[in-house]
Amino acid sequence: MFPKLVWGLSLAYDKIKLSMVKLKVIRNIFIAYVLGLIYMMVIYHRNLDLSWVVTGGFPKLISLMSETTNLIPFATINRYLSVLDRPSGLGLFIYNIVGNAVILIPFGYLFPIVSKLMKRWWAFVLAALIFILIMEILQYVSMSGSFDVDDILLNFVGAIIGYL
Repeated sequence: MFPKLVWGLSLAYDKIKLSMVKLKVIRNIFIAYVLGLIYMMVIYHRNLDLSWVVTGGFPKLISLMSETTNLIPFATINRYLSVLDRPSGLGLFIYNIVGNAVILIPFGYLFPIVSKLMKRWWAFVLAALIFILIMEILQYVSMSGSFDVDDILLNFVGAIIGYL
């Protein structure tokens, strides 16, 4: 009886140890994914420009970024939908619209695995929105991208798809 109990406890311990190792691996994958996402969205093949800081502050930034800022929901999505009939339209649509959603699916899938708090839907929604807003703000202030509410919407949809 006693050897079976010891053997059973040993198996349970091995299972717990294995699941902890798996969690650490998944956590490292998630961290690498988030860092890669930040690198790709803010730095990779981007022209970082912080000259606005010393040449006029936020008013200068706002004037420089006015053409690439979209605060009107669905404006960018509708623009890409309107060019679907052109030869490069489908490629642009997939790259920009589908890509903005798909890129955050791993975030939605992995974050609840590595953080117990993120299993609560409201905590995940809040964290996802904060993360996405930070990414958009980083692109805006570094002038490496644009600030687009449609990007926020599509990123959020992707995160929710991954969460579900």
